[in-house]
Amino acid sequence: WQSPANDLIVIEADSATALPEQNTAEFQGNVVIHHPKQTVYANQLHFDNQRQLIKADQELLIQLRDLRLLGSQAWFDLNRHKGEMSQVSYRIPSRKARGEAGRMALLDKDHSRFENISYTTCPPGNRGFVLSAESMDIDQKNQIGTFRAAKLRFLGVPIFYAPTLTVSLDDSRKSGLLVPSLGYSSKNGADITVPYYFNLAPNYDATFMPRLLSKRGLLLGGEFRFLTPSHNGRLLAEILPDDRLYEGNSTRGALRARTHSNLGQVTPGLAADLDLNWVSDQGYLDDLGQSLAVTSTRHLRNRAALSWRNRNWDAVAELRHYRTLDDSILSEDRPYSLLPRMAVHWLQYQGPAGLDYSLAGEVSNFYREDSVTGLRVDLKPRVSLPWRRNWGFIEPALNARYTSYSLDGQLPGQSSSPSRSTYSISLDSGLMFDRDVTWFGRDMTHTLEPRAYYLYTPYKKQSDIPLFDTSYLDFNFSNLFHDNRFNGPDRVGDANQLTLALTSRVLSGSDGRELLNASIGQIYYFEDRRVTLLDDEPINTSSSSVIAELTTGIFDHWLLRAGVQVDPHADTRVQQGLAQASYRGDSGERLHASWRLREGTLEQTDLAAYWPVSNKIGLIGRWYYSVEERHDLETVAGIEYGDCCWRIRAVWRRYLDSNGTEYNNTALLQLELNGLGKLGNNIDNFLDRTIYGY
Repeated sequence: WQSPANDLIVIEADSATALPEQNTAEFQGNVVIHHPKQTVYANQLHFDNQRQLIKADQELLIQLRDLRLLGSQAWFDLNRHKGEMSQVSYRIPSRKARGEAGRMALLDKDHSRFENISYTTCPPGNRGFVLSAESMDIDQKNQIGTFRAAKLRFLGVPIFYAPTLTVSLDDSRKSGLLVPSLGYSSKNGADITVPYYFNLAPNYDATFMPRLLSKRGLLLGGEFRFLTPSHNGRLLAEILPDDRLYEGNSTRGALRARTHSNLGQVTPGLAADLDLNWVSDQGYLDDLGQSLAVTSTRHLRNRAALSWRNRNWDAVAELRHYRTLDDSILSEDRPYSLLPRMAVHWLQYQGPAGLDYSLAGEVSNFYREDSVTGLRVDLKPRVSLPWRRNWGFIEPALNARYTSYSLDGQLPGQSSSPSRSTYSISLDSGLMFDRDVTWFGRDMTHTLEPRAYYLYTPYKKQSDIPLFDTSYLDFNFSNLFHDNRFNGPDRVGDANQLTLALTSRVLSGSDGRELLNASIGQIYYFEDRRVTLLDDEPINTSSSSVIAELTTGIFDHWLLRAGVQVDPHADTRVQQGLAQASYRGDSGERLHASWRLREGTLEQTDLAAYWPVSNKIGLIGRWYYSVEERHDLETVAGIEYGDCCWRIRAVWRRYLDSNGTEYNNTALLQLELNGLGKLGNNIDNFLDRTIYGY
């Protein structure tokens, strides 16, 4: 037979009785209907070719691409795209989902209805969770399913009800309620957010996020996102009209706008960025922020930038303003605002005479209340001649630097327009030795890579130059080969020094993957260092600290890192230290342990783990501790329990607030239902930040 769409329909059966005068047929025993879009199985079937009507009075199975329907009785009108099936059981293999319905009705080619329907991803015999409804209307054209009188039961207990619930049948965005967030903290009490999503257009949307805090009141939040071929952005706003716990103005709020614009249609490579942040009061993020990164924010940054880039050039013009949220931070320790800053960088490889050329230039206007302010111009040209072979390299380089200032607020007797010009000569060189080895039954390549770096920079007096954005460079292995021991233009360190270092690597013989990297190095000084940050006494030690670093993944499932800075001239030899061990097991085990030391500043340990103890139970924990101050920084304890189709996570967290004076306690709860989503707090994101490798 031919269907109305001219699709060939083939019917197989053990026996068939045709009635040509009525243009009908009766099929008996192992009936199979083959159609391009579905296959139908039945024991008995009546087919009316003239009316294109199929009727089955016994059990019927319909197999679609990703749907199986089993019913006791059914009829289908192929011409009008209508039909009914009673006592329906269905399966969706791709989602491992199944359910039942008292009746299924095909209303037309795009719409159908299920009555007294249930849905679960739990296997037969397991009623972990069931979503049931009086009816569900399916709109295939718009890929929307609408439940009426929807109830969600978990372990037989009703936990959710909605008179109307709309869900998406595919991965496209649809307007509707999103998964609620539930939590508790000692500072805010019960914390409940019920977001509603608005799919306004294919390229922009919005989310309304009312958040009820039992101790404070109702916080109203909203987010708007947009995306065009040349622009994208995100706008967020929050307002708490009446904070019952806040002693100041009880109306509190926050705003954030972040946008990026590709202006290539104006000039290729041109772009604009905007990042604006505002809070009503200094304690807003600490009280109402929802992540550790947010609550620990000390300085709120606002930035507007215009940038341009091509093959050899980078340029940026920006405004950058900071608002300090912690009154305990002294004025001299707060960042300067840049109003404005303009910078350009040019790089040319293999230019004339085979040289590499670069030029960095910057003009910045610095502002901070009750401080020296002013304009800084900085220029740094560089030329080098790299010569490289597979067994080694040598690279002589010449740097020049000119920096000038126009200042306000200088102390009496100090120049308002200081300047400095200087240069640096360096020679970098290294060798590469390698050999093939067999260790632990594996073919590997072992390397030895000695390196020597000489640097000379003459002394220039700079004590009359203020410190806008300059401090000592963080002392690590890579910075042993830096041309300045300071990280900004306000100081250029005098140098007559030689760095000697050795790196050894172990590479996998099969794929070249680095299995181990060990490095050690030290700087040897031929003269005292007279340039310091605050015009202190010259540094007269004959050598720097020894830096050693080790990273290895040679052991299955383990990643190990260690580093140490040892000062042979200090009373306390170990100035900095780091040790980390991370484990990733085949069954989801995650373990991370670390120790950090910065002499005189901090000493901290961090132990975090996620450990499945059975197929159903997993344990979560973190202990973040300050050895220097002898108190906890953060403690996390949690448990995860679940089955094949659901999982529940409960986490308790105790952490020190941003002022380091008070502990806050929070409780997080999340229920994950396979095929439906997650209810409660987004614990996954929290654990991603808390447990390395989670």
